[in-house]
Amino acid sequence: MQHPEAQFVVEVTAEDAIVCRAPGQPDQRIRMTDLASVHVETNDSGPWGADVWWLLNDNTGHTRVAFPQLATGEDAVLARLGQLPGFAVQGMNARSNARFLCWRKPARSTGASGA
Repeated sequence: MQHPEAQFVVEVTAEDAIVCRAPGQPDQRIRMTDLASVHVETNDSGPWGADVWWLLNDNTGHTRVAFPQLATGEDAVLARLGQLPGFAVQGMNARSNARFLCWRKPARSTGASGA
């Protein structure tokens, strides 16, 4: 039996963007160059509901792509996210409503020297 979460289809495109196609919703997309943070959000709806979600946010803090654990294509997306320096999966065993930071884009250096 397939999990309902498998109805969400995520992929990494040739243009290095992550796209989510969710049932009855417009496609969600974020380019890796626009990705500013990755969170895991958990809730207390499990085991009957989707209780673990991946949230991919831009530099304004807006969630551009959200998909549940067990989405079709999740492994390929996580492999791409795993290439981000310092990326670490957090919060997978939580059973309450919480958000865990897995990665944040490093602050840009101003290039100014102290000399």
